[in-house]
Amino acid sequence: MQPKFQPPRIMSNTTSLSQEMQQKMVQTVNAAQVMLSNIMEMPLPDFEEHVKNELESNEALERNTGDADTSNLYDGVRDSLGDYSGNEDFTVRNSHTSEEDYSNFITIDQVPEDMRQRYNNDVRQGFAARQYDSDKPAMEIGDDGGTSYDSLLQQIGELSLNEEEKAAMTYIVGSLDERGYLAKSDETLIDELAFQEYIDITPETLHRLIGMLQEFEPRGIGAHNLQECMLLQLTDPDDRSPRTNSLIYRLARKVVRDHFDFLSNARWDKIQAEIDVDDDTIHEIQNLIRRLNPRPGYGLYESIAHTAPTIIPDFYLYVEKEGKITVTLEKGGVPSLKVSATHQRIVEEHDRAVQRAKAEGRQPSFNRQQQEAYEYAVHKVEAAKAFIENVRRRNFTLTKVMEGIAGFQHDFFVGEDDESLLKPLKLQDVAEYAQVDISTVSRAVNAKYVQTEYGTYPLKHFFGSEFVSANGETVAQRQAMMAVRRLIEEEDPHAPLSDQAISERLKEEGMNVARRTVAKYRERMKFPIAQHRKRH
Repeated sequence: MQPKFQPPRIMSNTTSLSQEMQQKMVQTVNAAQVMLSNIMEMPLPDFEEHVKNELESNEALERNTGDADTSNLYDGVRDSLGDYSGNEDFTVRNSHTSEEDYSNFITIDQVPEDMRQRYNNDVRQGFAARQYDSDKPAMEIGDDGGTSYDSLLQQIGELSLNEEEKAAMTYIVGSLDERGYLAKSDETLIDELAFQEYIDITPETLHRLIGMLQEFEPRGIGAHNLQECMLLQLTDPDDRSPRTNSLIYRLARKVVRDHFDFLSNARWDKIQAEIDVDDDTIHEIQNLIRRLNPRPGYGLYESIAHTAPTIIPDFYLYVEKEGKITVTLEKGGVPSLKVSATHQRIVEEHDRAVQRAKAEGRQPSFNRQQQEAYEYAVHKVEAAKAFIENVRRRNFTLTKVMEGIAGFQHDFFVGEDDESLLKPLKLQDVAEYAQVDISTVSRAVNAKYVQTEYGTYPLKHFFGSEFVSANGETVAQRQAMMAVRRLIEEEDPHAPLSDQAISERLKEEGMNVARRTVAKYRERMKFPIAQHRKRH
């Protein structure tokens, strides 16, 4: 019998409108929650670095080598996430932000990013900082016409952009295909930036950023298709170059822009007749167009392979007998942690001295050095306890989220990772199962990967939009995409199906997919339009 995960029942409380005044307790954000939200979002390599930095900066936090019993050093650790009310038994102090600074915020998402960043030692910003390091040498563009990821990132750093626009521009560069083309639609990029990078930009801003990218070197980078790529190479960004304003360049642009079908089929006789030029001129146009680079991104992915870090899975998923799924959280190089016995002893001895003084009916007396040592020790011990607790919560919550995904997508994992078996899944579904907020699930799945027997997947792969088919059943977006792929692969190559025809075929199969949606799916799978798929 297959195990089935069921989200817990959520009881909703409804209240009627009333004119009487009521008191209501509202939980506000504290520093520990901000810290937890940050480490929850970190992928394993960043989290390992963060723990390393915390060990170096707080001498009250140590690696637990198992040489001593530390079970009594932190009695505040809860046994399960269900016991967590959000109210800490301790406070975390630092030189920048006091606990009161967070009391104005109701949820983590309301806390300004600059305040959240103080708790992660700039780990999450590390990658971006390295990309925009002006001292970092960029790879030169080679004679083969190729480019590199670093050279494009350096050109981003030379633009006058705010941090959000830089992050969006970096994502757009990362979306270029192996040719250097931007094959994704504007709608897809906006959706991905919002969901994956938490960046909300308008279509106008996106168009502006893409326009900047298309002025990068090598020319042609960021084009949406071959025609646009060629036009970009034939056009000066500032429109002041005498060369690009010459007659041959103007005629070449006219050929690419107005007679691209003839150009694609090498019908130079038709082109010469259309633009009405002599043989010498048409030969000059031919030579110019032949020198254009149809793949300005050549070498881009090779450079990424040499510079980009290898994906390290955050989870391992195994399918055992009778469809039982086992999920294991990869802890990597993160050690077991404990509070320093030395610092703990200073705090305990101080507390015992206070208790003795009270029992004897006198005020405790400490010199300045003793009091400062105690205050320093208690500050470090509390910070260490807070960090240990949040590491435990991170591990617990990530495991619950992955278990929820595995439960909802059980058929996919036991079905040898068959894409057609993926079910529509929302963040809310997993949030209800794990008994956490949607924002927590969003952070938990961000930049995380699970390794299965058949491959490694980003956790966001298992979430997708949905629609209702003609018979009332819910259909996942990926199922519709696979249906589009199937129809294209099975079509008559001499009479390929238009987007409208595919939409009508899907409706006959019970999937109400609009023509525009078919076009979006086709572009995402990198299938050309019907006219370009046709074989003569």
